[in-house]
Amino acid sequence: MRAELDALYARLGDLCRVAERGEVAISPFLSPRELYFAARHLSGMGACAKEYGGYEGAERRRIYCLPEYMEETRVPEDLEEYGYSSEIVTLEIRGSGYRRLTHRDYLGSLLGLGLERSVAGDICLPEENGFLAYVWLDRSIAPFVCSELIKIASDTVKVREVTLPDGFAPIRRTAPLHDTVASPRLDAVVASLCSLSREQARVTVQSGLVELNYETEERGDRTVEAPALISVRGYGKFRVLSVSDLTKKGRIRLEAEKYL
Repeated sequence: MRAELDALYARLGDLCRVAERGEVAISPFLSPRELYFAARHLSGMGACAKEYGGYEGAERRRIYCLPEYMEETRVPEDLEEYGYSSEIVTLEIRGSGYRRLTHRDYLGSLLGLGLERSVAGDICLPEENGFLAYVWLDRSIAPFVCSELIKIASDTVKVREVTLPDGFAPIRRTAPLHDTVASPRLDAVVASLCSLSREQARVTVQSGLVELNYETEERGDRTVEAPALISVRGYGKFRVLSVSDLTKKGRIRLEAEKYL
């Protein structure tokens, strides 16, 4: 983990130096974890940086380090005014309908072409049948994928560059969770989210099986402040939306969602 962060921070430093020379510097696609630490690091450096992943609400995004004179620039809307673009294209991958394709199928076939994960953003399946997917790619690699990606799993596919329809929104599969907890301590919240006893939750946290905002947290008395991401090995990932309102009995209302 430390080595990965050091490599990320070194890459961000390179981007900032390019921006200091008056140019726009663009990172590869970063995972939500990488984006979380990158945002903290860049804020501490006082850098002018924006994030964009090809559409509103993207999980995997690129960081755009901007020179000082572009501080008010919106990404991607205003980049063309300065001779730049987001360098992101949207590809539509459409199957024949022979079989249902999953996110793993699409990703596996893209990586099977020899691509690094960092050149691809989100992969969204807008329909439950799995016959259609949108994928966001670095512009430089898109022509290669359009010509070389002809089969996913055992199904023949067609790939083309498209413009997203107005109002596009990805399907995020989550289940709402509502409960009350005695306190906003991490072990109490984990117990509620995972249907564990307080003692089981305490042991789970102390065993290093819980991440709070992408960092392993072994202190059960750590206060959880919403919004927060909690991952519990063996139980899944959760987003805490609220953990503050008091009930008449003095307990705290917990509102969260579990990623499915």
